Parts: sequence; C-alpha cells; structure tokens
Amino acid sequence: MALLLCRHWERHGIRPVLVLLESEPQDLRSEFEALSMPVCTLALGQGQGRYPRLIWQIFRLCRRHRPAAVLSFPLGWHACIAWGAKLSGVKRVCAHVGNLPPVWTGHAFGKFKALVQLGRPVTHRLLCCSDYIRDATVRDFGVRPTETVAIYNACDLEAFASLKRLPHAHHHPRLGMVARLEQHKDQPTLIRAVTLLRQRGVDVEVWLIGEGSQRLALERLIAELELADRVKLLGSRRDIPKLLNQLDLFVFAAKPDEGFGIALAEAMAVGLPIVATDVGACREVLEDGRLGRLVPPGDPAALAAGIREVLADPLAAGRCAERARVRALRDFSVEAMAQAYGRELGLSVA
Repeated sequence: MALLLCRHWERHGIRPVLVLLESEPQDLRSEFEALSMPVCTLALGQGQGRYPRLIWQIFRLCRRHRPAAVLSFPLGWHACIAWGAKLSGVKRVCAHVGNLPPVWTGHAFGKFKALVQLGRPVTHRLLCCSDYIRDATVRDFGVRPTETVAIYNACDLEAFASLKRLPHAHHHPRLGMVARLEQHKDQPTLIRAVTLLRQRGVDVEVWLIGEGSQRLALERLIAELELADRVKLLGSRRDIPKLLNQLDLFVFAAKPDEGFGIALAEAMAVGLPIVATDVGACREVLEDGRLGRLVPPGDPAALAAGIREVLADPLAAGRCAERARVRALRDFSVEAMAQAYGRELGLSVA
C-alpha cells in the first residue's frame, strides 16, 4: 500500500520520505529506491527505551525533512510517531488501521489501547481499511466516530484488469489463495478442504501464494494429508496477475480478524470466481455474498461444499465474477485511495 501511494503521489508532485522502524524485511526496498525517494531506517533498540527513542528520532527526521504530513502504518506505535511529528511542527498525522482490534489478547490489548489513547490528542484521523474495521475501532479502542474514516485498500488495477481471461487446459480445476503464511490467515482450512473434495470425487490443484512463519507447519500438514501432488506452496511472488490468470477459482480462507483482504480485490479485478469465509471484511468486500460465495470460517466441510458448488455451475460463477470485477474497478483503485488519503493528510492530490 505504501509503495502504491508513493508512486501515485510522486506522479503528482508530492515527494514522500519512507521511514522504516526495522531493517528487515528488505523485499520492497529496491522499488522504493527506484522512486529516488529518501529511505530512512531507525535504530530503536530493545526495551521500554524504544518509545522515547522513537519520539526523538521522528522529531529529528521531521525537523530535517519538514513534511507537510505524516502517515503511520504501524498502529499503536503511531502514538510515538505522532508526538514526535507534532512536536517538530507537522500539521497533520494520520494512522492506518488494517486489522481488527485484538481484544482477545487480554493484557496485551490493554497496552495497545493505551497507546491508541496516548496518540489521540495528536492524531488527525485513523484511516480504517473497511467499515467493518472502522466500527470495531470505534467500539474497542474507545475513540469517537469523527476520529476515524473508512478508506478501502487498493491494488494496481491496471496490472490485473488488463488481463484477458482465457480457457485453461489443465486437467484438474486449479484453485489459488494469495496471503501471507501467518496465524491470522487460514490456509489449513483450505488444505483440509482439498482432502474432503478428493473424497467426494472432486480432484483439484491448489496454489498457495505467499510466504511467512507458518510455512513449515503447512508443509507438515500437506505431507500428513498426502497432498504434496495437489497443494503447492509457491512462496512470495512478483507475478501475481499472471498467476491469478491461470486459476479457475480464487479461495480466501480468512479468520474474523481479517481487515480487508486486498487479495480479494485483485482476484475480483481479474474476473475470477471467488469462495471466501464469511467474516466481516470478506462479507463487506463481496457485498454479503452477491459477488462471491461465502462459507462459515474455520470449517473445511463448508469450504469444500462451497468450492464444489461454484465449480459445478460455471455460468453462474462467471456472472457473479463479472459483477465483482465491476465493483473492483469502481471502488479499489489506487487513484481513489490516494485521493482519499491525500484529503485526510491535507495534501493536494489530483
């Protein structure tokens, strides 16, 4: 998201500065540097001293670069970023909210909420990636609705929507899911659904696109279920549009804390039929199931049934996918996102 915003803003005469809180990962650094923009990496260290060091280092950076506004992608940490920016004279500070407030973490959430409250006096607006996340932010963090706004995440629609869907020659229906291999995603439910589909005579191939800390656990599950010939871990890829265009069906197995699901928007832009779990973000993006099949979360049998039903009626799936494509092109463009972020940051963005 930050890269898409920076590319758009640079084309409109706005010169961003990228600030990294940690030195890793570096997978997008070359793309940012290709924009000829300054890239600064902070040295925060460990322990409680990280918080005052963050305030001080942001203060110094803002005094050096004199930004008109500051956008923080880390939430919670944004409180220190906002105080450092405000003390240096920055007029507007906004923070992105991309996930459900983790109220289930108990004491950890209490600390998180305290940081959000600490940042309230110096944060212009919390930019929530969906209405679902905005409602939860107001309810669980105890902020006023006027302190928040919903702005959908965006994808590079040109790269996805320009592809022409062609008939596929592969023998088995090919399913795909694009997501980080992390706890807050739910690839295991999809993998287990493949076993159930096979038992019902529906043999599919699955591409899991993404990388993360759960790769080893997923490899073990695939081996345990003897699905190595059917479930492929493709890792982190830069050719997502090309890969999506080789799929017959996009599956998004998510948990309730999913904030938006930019991969859903990408699949919609390509014109892929979609089966997703019925959690708040997916329900909102897919308009209560009008634009894709929704199934209960964490339920391999329900997911398998949804996949089977969509594959069995390609004409209905195609009509649904075309409606989804229209919504993606209308609502999830980089231009729309950049303009909305620009308004909140006080920037003039055409």
